[in-house]
Amino acid sequence: MAALTGRLQHWDGRQPDLRSWSDAELLDGLAQLGIATDRPRFTALVAHKSQTDQEEDWLHESGVRDENFQVFVWLSVRELWQRWAVPQWPLDRLARMLAYLIDAEFAAEYADQLHAPTALEVFDALDVWLAVQDDARAAVDGLVEQLGMPPQAWPGKMLDAMAQWAEVGNLPLTLRGGAFLAHVLGHGHAQIFVATALVSARMLDRAVAAALEVPMDADLRHGFEELCGHLCLAAGDPVLADFWLIRAQKNDGTRAAERTFAAETVQNYLKTWRESGRAETTPVPDVQKAAARQAAAQSAYYAWMAFAGEGLGPGGIVV
Repeated sequence: MAALTGRLQHWDGRQPDLRSWSDAELLDGLAQLGIATDRPRFTALVAHKSQTDQEEDWLHESGVRDENFQVFVWLSVRELWQRWAVPQWPLDRLARMLAYLIDAEFAAEYADQLHAPTALEVFDALDVWLAVQDDARAAVDGLVEQLGMPPQAWPGKMLDAMAQWAEVGNLPLTLRGGAFLAHVLGHGHAQIFVATALVSARMLDRAVAAALEVPMDADLRHGFEELCGHLCLAAGDPVLADFWLIRAQKNDGTRAAERTFAAETVQNYLKTWRESGRAETTPVPDVQKAAARQAAAQSAYYAWMAFAGEGLGPGGIVV
């Protein structure tokens, strides 16, 4: 190997510092190792490759045998992909970034080692990729299987991550997570997933507002209908509450003896409300709203456990 110049001569693979290198310095280092590239060539080169394949191609092209500089070559692939924001991410990188998004332990480990993209950048890359997939659920399941994660586990992890984002005040990211879940699963609704996360984050007022945004034709399933009904009554809307709870009863068939005291209080109030001629102008008493809030917290827990514990059964139905 010829005598190295510039920043490359001081490179230490045990303490990589590529984030502080300029584009020119990074490309000069690659050129000294036998790899000529620039932004247009790199973007075209990696459009249909995995990150691992590109790393191996450059290692072969350079012929570098020194492990210290091999580290430089493979880290350069990741750095340029992130720095130049190539829209089409490789599948292996998408898989790692999905784990970064929903797995706190993985995220901490990754962020400690390398400059990580923001969560919104990960969602952007996932959206670009999903736009050309025939089956969004199968595609995402395939990603997580690359990580050794059971495919039924990731929706619950996403919901858990949304609750954590809500707890630190990042509601836009929580909303993005809800939209991702609804799109990939093909059922439910972004706002009910957001409401569930907000209940977990003890942000009931915001959860109530989210539930009111769920349209009546939304394809909610086991547990989420009941949650939506309780939140709607907590908002003072018995019409929507009655609609969702009747649907929940029809689909789940929960008996009175199986309900919590708060849920039974809600049911009794709505029964009286129906018998009184559905008096829409009569305000819901505060005590009933309080019972509905408590019932919402309880039903959110049960919906979450079903959602996270068993995922999707045959035919894509939450079981």
